[in-house]
Amino acid sequence: MPSNTTLPQHRQRDHGFASLANYSPPDSPRNTFAALPPPPPFPAPRPGKATPPPIDPGVFRSVTHIRRLIDEASELSVRASSGLSAAALGSMRAGPGMNGSAWATAQSLGLSPLGDGGNGRNVAMSAMRVHRLRALAVQKLAAAYKTDEIASSVMVMQGGSVFEDIAERVLKIDPSDVDARYVHFFHEKIPSRQLAESTSTSLLDELIAQNPHRLEFLRTRGIVHCFRDEYALAARDFTHALKEARTIRKARTVHINANLGDKQRSKGAKKKKGKAGSSNSNGQAPPAGTSVSEGRTDGVAFEGESVMLHPSVLPDAPEPIETQCLFLRAAAYLQHAVFLIEEAIFKLEGIHKMGSVDGAEMRLCYLENGEYGGVEVGNPDGPLGKSDGVKMRAYRTALTEPAFREHILTLVKKSMRDHRQFLAHFDTLESAPGYADVDIAQRTEYAFLLSESLRPGSQSPPPPVPDTPPMFTTYHPLLVESHFSILIGFLMLGDFPGLLPAFSRTAALVDGLEGYPVFLPPRSMAQAEFVEVLERLAGGWRHGTQPHSLSRANSKQLAIEAPPPARPFLSTSSSSLCSPKAKEVHRIPTPPTSDGDVHRSSGSAQVRGVNGSSSSSSCERDIPPSPSSSSSASPDGRAREELATTLDAARILLAPVIKRQRENVEQAAAGPAGQKSGGGAKKPLNINIPLHGPRVEIILAWMAAVFLYELDAVA
Repeated sequence: MPSNTTLPQHRQRDHGFASLANYSPPDSPRNTFAALPPPPPFPAPRPGKATPPPIDPGVFRSVTHIRRLIDEASELSVRASSGLSAAALGSMRAGPGMNGSAWATAQSLGLSPLGDGGNGRNVAMSAMRVHRLRALAVQKLAAAYKTDEIASSVMVMQGGSVFEDIAERVLKIDPSDVDARYVHFFHEKIPSRQLAESTSTSLLDELIAQNPHRLEFLRTRGIVHCFRDEYALAARDFTHALKEARTIRKARTVHINANLGDKQRSKGAKKKKGKAGSSNSNGQAPPAGTSVSEGRTDGVAFEGESVMLHPSVLPDAPEPIETQCLFLRAAAYLQHAVFLIEEAIFKLEGIHKMGSVDGAEMRLCYLENGEYGGVEVGNPDGPLGKSDGVKMRAYRTALTEPAFREHILTLVKKSMRDHRQFLAHFDTLESAPGYADVDIAQRTEYAFLLSESLRPGSQSPPPPVPDTPPMFTTYHPLLVESHFSILIGFLMLGDFPGLLPAFSRTAALVDGLEGYPVFLPPRSMAQAEFVEVLERLAGGWRHGTQPHSLSRANSKQLAIEAPPPARPFLSTSSSSLCSPKAKEVHRIPTPPTSDGDVHRSSGSAQVRGVNGSSSSSSCERDIPPSPSSSSSASPDGRAREELATTLDAARILLAPVIKRQRENVEQAAAGPAGQKSGGGAKKPLNINIPLHGPRVEIILAWMAAVFLYELDAVA
């Protein structure tokens, strides 16, 4: 029931909490949201562009479709196992006390109000009927797996044992059933912790040969190849599926435009029969803005005003499999690079990789029988020790071989390219540029504090909320993983100057993501690994923990912020983050900005989304060779000035991490004294479970051998 408030005649469309004021039930307390602060101003879209949807329509449609298919398959499976009809099963689910239904009560007790007595459902269902029910359930399960294997597997596991052996029973009667074979591939029982060894692609090969038009089979086979560490084959499958999906979308777009042209021509022929210059259609004149605008951005009329539709909701929008394959291929490229580095290190250490008894993966920091000992933790000389040590020389010989190094850098760049193309499908609304007087060190500090607070299981408080409107990005469950995978790519390229603005913008974008109540907060492995790499460098690289050129004690301007071409490096030996004056100053981080802080060396255009607005990608489209990622020049041949600039950018990146680590040490030291003075209060239990895996040590070993060694030469 609407409230008693008087609405203006031409009201604006409400957003946020304001929309709840006019639709409260009569018995609800009034002014429930009056005490809450007003929502932040919503960034306006670019002129002539539509507002992006809050959740990606493709992934939202996929999740609801999978949920419906699995629920229907579950009901069919229960009916096939119990021999109940649909009405009987529904009445039993309702329960005897639901709405006082006599039908439900009688059915739950085994009685039939229709008087069929011992007949009806007491008679066993025929075998053919049971098979048809199971075949229909398998068909729905196959449709769910074709939509998204991972989401479907999670929902199927939540259903318990209702789908146990259902595909196998269908195959006993019809061994050639394609859907049953596809579902059985997911439900087949394998030994524990032997997924890669026990999973073969032979079944998928047969399904693809019989159904080459089913791109979902290619996607599934690519995922299996990733499990088996066959990343080149996985990238080939994803590329083929992506190519075919784009071809189908282009053909569909041509078909839609052709039909649209036929309709317009037919309308034009009808107009010729009427009065000249008449704009009526079927006796009505459409209001301005309801026709199809340029660029295939349709509009609809709502409350007397024209509302533009976002391209992601139009019929020619990309199918979810296109974005899925983009993300999967990007992940395959990055993991392929990590896998090759790990193989080279194991070969260098003289160790054969094998799984442990408890299923834990072998990590480079726990190589007891290695020839060189693997990656070191907490060594101030770096993850590989001293620059002139035996371990560093051996690792550099293995990892800086020109062909191997070029292959790794190419894979990382391909991964970042695909991640940008994936993020380009989701538009971002940004606020007006501001905070031009804030240096990049403060923006990096704010980004780290914000990322640390958003980390799963973190107990760190978030930084102060900025007054500027937040960024609004269309939500997708894989956005966080994609953004931080790009940041990991910057680390593996050694491009610290380019990493600073990308990190600042990524933190602001991730902070504005919200998929509730459809999606829970995502747990990003790449986010945990990126923060862990920074923490390990801050605690184990002496030259990276030195004060940078934008320290509070040093008022000089940072070299990477100076306009090109002259970018002199300023010495930082006169300032120190450890000085007492620096500790007394409590600096409140300033929120990042989306433009004006992009590093000059990147020099490429910003990615634009499908609607022409800013994409949610956290970096540029193409990566030019950075001073630290060039494979042709040796450390002696590079410009010392560029290496010094890169080192200063690395120090800016690690400065807030070092500050946080010192605060944690001080709190831990003051903990026992505070506990005694506080009357024996119990210390809160830290339940922050690390999410990072062995990739952290692999990335550290690569960075130390290829880039940190060269940066130490100019420290």
